[in-house]
Amino acid sequence: MPFAIKFRAMFDWPLPGDTLPPVGNGAAFTVESVEVGHQGRLPGLYVYPIEMVLRGPGGLAAARRVVKALFERRCTTFSGYGTPYQLWPGKPTITPLGGERYAVASEGVGARVHLREDLLAFAAHLAAQGALTPQPAADAATAVPSPADQVAAVVDGYLDAERARVARLANRYRSRLRRRAG
Repeated sequence: MPFAIKFRAMFDWPLPGDTLPPVGNGAAFTVESVEVGHQGRLPGLYVYPIEMVLRGPGGLAAARRVVKALFERRCTTFSGYGTPYQLWPGKPTITPLGGERYAVASEGVGARVHLREDLLAFAAHLAAQGALTPQPAADAATAVPSPADQVAAVVDGYLDAERARVARLANRYRSRLRRRAG
């Protein structure tokens, strides 16, 4: 299961003191506080309660535009065991607090996905359409893997590279948190 820190890292969630860039002709907003929790609901399904306070000019409409840009993304991550999860922030609720401050609340979601199986099924579809070309052996003495084995090797290589990329993102975010805290 991806913990709250992984959820924050995958979206490069802002830290207190960060400035969210303006959207359109709006104004920039400063993050005063941000909290992301982690709750298991069912096997393979996790909820991430999100609470944030923003400060900035432009009223509720400007706050909505900035928040929408932050909350409209989705991504795939991997648990510490390498299990893939689809992550997305839920629909945010924005409440004016006065003094150009706004409370933002939402419930993000993390759901277990079967990414390898989905990618293999997609590759099988491409192969059936003639869109994939089997690779020949490197030399005459080497046995040629079957097209299915070749596709599986490509999918597994992709997943390994994505796991490494996600680990780097999470580690960079953790470093950013440590620098900010200390």
